[in-house]
Amino acid sequence: MDHYSYTNVGGHEPNCDYAQVIEHDDQVLIVLCDGLNGMPSGDQAAKIISDEAMAAFLQGEGPSAVCVTANKKFREMQFDNVDFRRAGATICAVRIRDGKCEWANVGDSHIYHFSNGALAHHSVDDTPTYRSFERGEIDYEAIREQEDRTGMTICIGQKEEIVPHEESFDIAKGDGILVCSDGFWEYVYETEMLIDLHKSYTPKDWAEKMILRATQRSHLKGDNLTLVTYIKQAG
Repeated sequence: MDHYSYTNVGGHEPNCDYAQVIEHDDQVLIVLCDGLNGMPSGDQAAKIISDEAMAAFLQGEGPSAVCVTANKKFREMQFDNVDFRRAGATICAVRIRDGKCEWANVGDSHIYHFSNGALAHHSVDDTPTYRSFERGEIDYEAIREQEDRTGMTICIGQKEEIVPHEESFDIAKGDGILVCSDGFWEYVYETEMLIDLHKSYTPKDWAEKMILRATQRSHLKGDNLTLVTYIKQAG
Protein backbone atom coordinates (compact mmCIF):
# COMPACT_ATOMS: atom_id res chain seq x y z
CA MET A 1 0.00 0.00 0.00
CA ASP A 2 1.26 3.49 -0.78
CA HIS A 3 -0.79 5.14 1.97
CA TYR A 4 -1.47 4.70 5.69
CA SER A 5 -3.84 6.38 8.16
CA TYR A 6 -3.90 6.60 11.95
CA THR A 7 -5.98 8.31 14.60
CA ASN A 8 -5.83 8.48 18.40
CA VAL A 9 -8.28 10.20 20.73
CA GLY A 10 -5.38 11.53 22.84
CA GLY A 11 -6.62 13.35 25.91
CA HIS A 12 -9.84 14.76 24.45
CA GLU A 13 -13.05 12.74 24.28
CA PRO A 14 -14.72 12.32 21.87
CA ASN A 15 -12.40 12.02 18.89
CA CYS A 16 -13.34 14.98 16.68
CA ASP A 17 -10.85 14.02 13.95
CA TYR A 18 -12.08 12.01 10.98
CA ALA A 19 -9.99 10.87 8.01
CA GLN A 20 -10.80 8.81 4.93
CA VAL A 21 -8.60 7.42 2.16
CA ILE A 22 -10.17 5.82 -0.93
CA GLU A 23 -8.55 4.41 -4.05
CA HIS A 24 -10.85 5.02 -7.01
CA ASP A 25 -10.23 4.98 -10.79
CA ASP A 26 -6.44 5.05 -10.37
CA GLN A 27 -6.70 7.93 -7.89
CA VAL A 28 -5.93 8.23 -4.21
CA LEU A 29 -8.52 10.48 -2.54
CA ILE A 30 -7.87 11.78 0.98
CA VAL A 31 -10.19 13.81 3.20
CA LEU A 32 -9.29 14.79 6.76
CA CYS A 33 -11.52 16.89 9.01
CA ASP A 34 -11.07 18.13 12.58
CA GLY A 35 -14.30 19.10 14.33
CA LEU A 36 -14.27 22.20 16.51
CA ASN A 37 -13.30 21.25 20.06
CA GLY A 38 -15.68 22.47 22.73
CA MET A 39 -18.50 22.92 20.25
CA PRO A 40 -21.59 20.69 20.21
CA SER A 41 -21.41 17.68 17.89
CA GLY A 42 -17.82 18.31 16.82
CA ASP A 43 -17.24 14.61 16.16
CA GLN A 44 -20.46 14.31 14.15
CA ALA A 45 -19.65 17.45 12.18
CA ALA A 46 -16.22 16.10 11.21
CA LYS A 47 -17.69 12.82 9.93
CA ILE A 48 -20.56 14.45 8.06
CA ILE A 49 -18.32 17.02 6.39
CA SER A 50 -15.75 14.35 5.49
CA ASP A 51 -18.47 12.10 4.04
CA GLU A 52 -19.93 14.93 1.95
CA ALA A 53 -16.48 15.86 0.66
CA MET A 54 -15.61 12.29 -0.26
CA ALA A 55 -18.95 11.84 -2.02
CA ALA A 56 -18.19 14.94 -4.08
CA PHE A 57 -14.72 13.57 -4.87
CA LEU A 58 -16.29 10.35 -6.13
CA GLN A 59 -18.60 12.40 -8.35
CA GLY A 60 -15.54 13.88 -10.05
CA GLU A 61 -15.24 17.25 -8.30
CA GLY A 62 -11.78 18.69 -7.69
CA PRO A 63 -10.34 19.41 -4.23
CA SER A 64 -11.49 23.04 -4.00
CA ALA A 65 -14.99 22.24 -5.26
CA VAL A 66 -15.13 19.35 -2.79
CA CYS A 67 -14.56 21.77 0.11
CA VAL A 68 -17.18 24.20 -1.18
CA THR A 69 -19.72 21.40 -1.64
CA ALA A 70 -19.09 20.04 1.86
CA ASN A 71 -19.60 23.53 3.31
CA LYS A 72 -22.83 24.01 1.36
CA LYS A 73 -24.24 20.63 2.41
CA PHE A 74 -23.36 21.12 6.07
CA ARG A 75 -24.78 24.64 6.11
CA GLU A 76 -28.06 23.21 4.81
CA MET A 77 -28.07 20.68 7.65
CA GLN A 78 -27.54 23.45 10.19
CA PHE A 79 -30.95 24.92 9.35
CA ASP A 80 -32.67 21.66 10.33
CA ASN A 81 -30.56 20.55 13.30
CA VAL A 82 -29.97 22.96 16.16
CA ASP A 83 -27.07 20.82 17.45
CA PHE A 84 -25.09 21.70 14.33
CA ARG A 85 -25.69 25.47 14.38
CA ARG A 86 -22.35 26.27 16.07
CA ALA A 87 -20.50 23.18 14.86
CA GLY A 88 -17.87 23.07 12.15
CA ALA A 89 -14.61 21.47 11.10
CA THR A 90 -11.37 22.04 9.29
CA ILE A 91 -10.91 20.20 6.00
CA CYS A 92 -8.03 18.93 3.90
CA ALA A 93 -8.93 17.40 0.53
CA VAL A 94 -6.19 15.74 -1.52
CA ARG A 95 -6.34 14.03 -4.92
CA ILE A 96 -3.34 12.11 -6.29
CA ARG A 97 -3.47 10.82 -9.86
CA ASP A 98 -1.35 10.61 -13.02
CA GLY A 99 1.80 11.73 -11.21
CA LYS A 100 0.15 14.88 -9.88
CA CYS A 101 -1.05 15.96 -6.45
CA GLU A 102 -3.83 18.51 -6.02
CA TRP A 103 -5.12 19.74 -2.71
CA ALA A 104 -7.37 22.28 -1.04
CA ASN A 105 -7.85 23.14 2.60
CA VAL A 106 -9.74 25.35 5.04
CA GLY A 107 -8.77 25.80 8.69
CA ASP A 108 -5.62 24.74 10.51
CA SER A 109 -5.18 21.08 9.63
CA HIS A 110 -2.02 20.71 7.55
CA ILE A 111 -0.85 19.16 4.27
CA TYR A 112 2.83 18.75 3.41
CA HIS A 113 4.74 17.67 0.31
CA PHE A 114 8.33 16.52 0.77
CA SER A 115 10.54 16.07 -2.30
CA ASN A 116 14.27 15.90 -3.05
CA GLY A 117 15.24 16.22 0.59
CA ALA A 118 13.15 19.30 1.32
CA LEU A 119 9.71 20.55 2.27
CA ALA A 120 8.51 21.45 -1.23
CA HIS A 121 4.94 22.60 -0.49
CA HIS A 122 2.81 23.19 2.59
CA SER A 123 -0.80 24.23 3.06
CA VAL A 124 -1.98 27.63 4.27
CA ASP A 125 -3.42 28.12 7.77
CA ASP A 126 -6.53 30.19 8.42
CA THR A 127 -5.06 31.66 11.61
CA PRO A 128 -3.59 35.01 12.72
CA THR A 129 -0.35 33.16 13.51
CA TYR A 130 0.03 32.08 9.90
CA ARG A 131 -0.41 35.70 8.85
CA SER A 132 2.55 36.51 11.11
CA PHE A 133 4.60 33.93 9.19
CA GLU A 134 3.54 35.44 5.86
CA ARG A 135 4.63 38.87 7.07
CA GLY A 136 8.05 37.44 7.95
CA GLU A 137 7.64 37.97 11.69
CA ILE A 138 8.20 34.29 12.59
CA ASP A 139 9.68 31.20 10.94
CA TYR A 140 7.34 28.54 9.60
CA GLU A 141 8.27 25.98 12.26
CA ALA A 142 7.57 28.59 14.97
CA ILE A 143 3.85 28.68 14.09
CA ARG A 144 3.16 25.90 16.60
CA GLU A 145 4.84 27.84 19.42
CA GLN A 146 2.66 30.97 19.33
CA GLU A 147 0.03 31.58 22.03
CA ASP A 148 -2.67 32.56 19.52
CA ARG A 149 -2.07 29.62 17.16
CA THR A 150 -5.47 28.00 17.75
CA GLY A 151 -7.51 31.06 16.77
CA MET A 152 -8.98 30.05 13.40
CA THR A 153 -10.54 32.73 11.21
CA ILE A 154 -12.64 30.31 9.14
CA CYS A 155 -13.61 26.65 8.89
CA ILE A 156 -16.30 24.56 7.24
CA GLY A 157 -19.79 25.35 8.55
CA GLN A 158 -19.02 28.78 9.98
CA LYS A 159 -19.56 30.97 6.91
CA GLU A 160 -21.95 30.86 3.95
CA GLU A 161 -19.14 31.33 1.43
CA ILE A 162 -15.61 29.93 1.65
CA VAL A 163 -12.54 30.24 -0.56
CA PRO A 164 -10.30 27.19 -0.02
CA HIS A 165 -6.53 27.44 -0.38
CA GLU A 166 -5.34 25.43 -3.40
CA GLU A 167 -2.11 23.81 -4.54
CA SER A 168 -1.19 21.59 -7.51
CA PHE A 169 2.15 20.07 -8.49
CA ASP A 170 3.86 17.02 -9.99
CA ILE A 171 5.18 14.30 -7.71
CA ALA A 172 8.06 11.89 -8.31
CA LYS A 173 9.06 8.50 -6.95
CA GLY A 174 9.92 8.76 -3.25
CA ASP A 175 7.95 11.96 -2.66
CA GLY A 176 5.92 12.02 0.54
CA ILE A 177 2.53 13.59 1.26
CA LEU A 178 1.44 14.08 4.88
CA VAL A 179 -2.07 15.18 5.89
CA CYS A 180 -2.64 15.76 9.60
CA SER A 181 -4.67 17.47 12.30
CA ASP A 182 -3.17 20.07 14.62
CA GLY A 183 -3.10 17.51 17.43
CA PHE A 184 -0.32 15.84 15.48
CA TRP A 185 1.68 18.60 13.79
CA GLU A 186 1.98 20.77 16.88
CA TYR A 187 4.24 18.05 18.37
CA VAL A 188 6.34 17.16 15.31
CA TYR A 189 8.52 19.64 13.44
CA GLU A 190 8.71 19.68 9.66
CA THR A 191 12.44 18.93 9.77
CA GLU A 192 11.65 15.79 11.78
CA MET A 193 8.92 14.77 9.33
CA LEU A 194 11.49 14.93 6.54
CA ILE A 195 14.13 12.99 8.51
CA ASP A 196 11.63 10.24 9.29
CA LEU A 197 10.56 10.05 5.64
CA HIS A 198 14.16 9.46 4.57
CA LYS A 199 14.48 6.64 7.10
CA SER A 200 11.30 4.89 5.94
CA TYR A 201 10.41 2.42 3.20
CA THR A 202 6.63 2.52 3.51
CA PRO A 203 3.96 5.05 4.53
CA LYS A 204 3.33 2.99 7.67
CA ASP A 205 7.02 3.11 8.64
CA TRP A 206 7.01 6.87 8.15
CA ALA A 207 3.83 7.36 10.16
CA GLU A 208 4.99 5.18 13.05
CA LYS A 209 8.26 7.09 13.44
CA MET A 210 6.41 10.40 13.60
CA ILE A 211 3.69 9.04 15.89
CA LEU A 212 6.40 7.97 18.34
CA ARG A 213 7.70 11.55 18.46
CA ALA A 214 4.20 12.96 18.97
CA THR A 215 3.39 10.41 21.67
CA GLN A 216 6.59 11.02 23.60
CA ARG A 217 5.93 14.76 23.66
CA SER A 218 2.18 14.82 24.22
CA HIS A 219 1.94 11.64 26.35
CA LEU A 220 -1.39 11.34 24.52
CA LYS A 221 -2.85 13.96 26.87
CA GLY A 222 -3.34 16.65 24.23
CA ASP A 223 -5.74 17.02 21.33
CA ASN A 224 -6.94 14.21 19.07
CA LEU A 225 -4.08 13.05 16.84
CA THR A 226 -4.70 12.01 13.22
CA LEU A 227 -2.55 11.65 10.12
CA VAL A 228 -2.50 10.16 6.65
CA THR A 229 0.80 9.39 4.92
CA TYR A 230 1.44 8.69 1.24
CA ILE A 231 4.70 7.83 -0.50
CA LYS A 232 4.87 7.84 -4.29
CA GLN A 233 5.99 4.47 -5.58
CA ALA A 234 7.47 3.65 -8.99
CA GLY A 235 5.33 4.33 -12.04
